Amino acid sequence: MSKISKERKVTYYIGMGLMIIGFLLFISVFFQVASFTNDPFSMTNTEPSFSNAIFGFILIAIGGIVSNVGAKGAAGSGMILDPDQAREDLKPFNEAKGQMLNDVISNIDVANNLAKPAEEKEVIKIKCRSCGTLNEEDAKFCKDCGETL
Repeated sequence: MSKISKERKVTYYIGMGLMIIGFLLFISVFFQVASFTNDPFSMTNTEPSFSNAIFGFILIAIGGIVSNVGAKGAAGSGMILDPDQAREDLKPFNEAKGQMLNDVISNIDVANNLAKPAEEKEVIKIKCRSCGTLNEEDAKFCKDCGETL
């Protein structure tokens, strides 16, 4: 059974942490903070900073990308376009899915091989003496006029 490397686990958890911090910054805009002045009975409301929401949203996006790289590996996340590395990075998920990814990958390989021209099989035809029609090699009668071949 394949194990996910420590680096990928750390990358995944860093991404999740960035997403949580970004989410907290994003929702902090919706809560107004009351600050007390010298008089404990008078409160003044301060306006929330919308820059926190923008920064939080950016952290959520970056965290999502980083955790995706950690979960799928660099090749599986689409960051590296190397099919061999993608197969290696997807190996743990492939085993969990019952080898379905291998089936898909092998179908792609088969499709690529079908694009190559196959060896042509030699076809022998027999010409009818009466009408000149070409018939299959094992035909006993002409398919056009019905004469014996």
